[in-house]
Amino acid sequence: MDRSKLTPSTVDETAEDTGTSGATGLRARQKAKRREVILAQAKAFFAEKGVDAVTMAEIAEAAGVSTPTVFNYFGNKDGILIALITEGTRKARDNSKVLRPRTDVDFVSTLLAIFIDISVETMAIASKRIWRYAHAASTRHPTTEFAQTFQEVDNALLDLTTGILSQYSLRLHDGTQGEARHIAHLFFDVWLNTFQDFIRSPDMTIETHGEQLRDRFAPLCRMIFAPDFLAAPTLAPAR
Repeated sequence: MDRSKLTPSTVDETAEDTGTSGATGLRARQKAKRREVILAQAKAFFAEKGVDAVTMAEIAEAAGVSTPTVFNYFGNKDGILIALITEGTRKARDNSKVLRPRTDVDFVSTLLAIFIDISVETMAIASKRIWRYAHAASTRHPTTEFAQTFQEVDNALLDLTTGILSQYSLRLHDGTQGEARHIAHLFFDVWLNTFQDFIRSPDMTIETHGEQLRDRFAPLCRMIFAPDFLAAPTLAPAR
């Protein structure tokens, strides 16, 4: 894999911390750029070789910095993973295409659009190999900072889903109004299990993943929602 385009033209961090105060802004931009390059190199190595097989020294060499500089920025490989996942999730949340509610399609299609968008944006953050490692590491060591951060990412995605669903009048089979958080949690858990199947299968496409989601969402929706709402969803009254 050719990583030359990812390597910064700037020199190591310790060589740049001299100069006048007028250079502060330039140094800050250089540091931010260097951090991005380190993350990009680490992401490429992790996807190619697996997290355990990559050393901080390899990442540093590819990024054109010293090994202590990588440690100074991130602490360890878990710190790099935390940055990749949390920053990527924040960007995906900010750029979500499904925040605006729709009433021109059935509600199963609306739910699919929400969660397929989450899947697509999640795969843009990191490869299946990296996500497999992250899920396994957080499960094996649930009290670590990494596992706690991983849970915070899930909570942020759940908050996003709740915010979207709260814009609908979620009428249930018995005629009562559904609670957006409870419904979001239910479908998020189904999505998460399906997404784990997706990342465990190297050859599964996003299209197949979407078909599996529809197969699981559709009968669940028929059990939960009133038929007329499911066919033609309506929005909640403006507050």
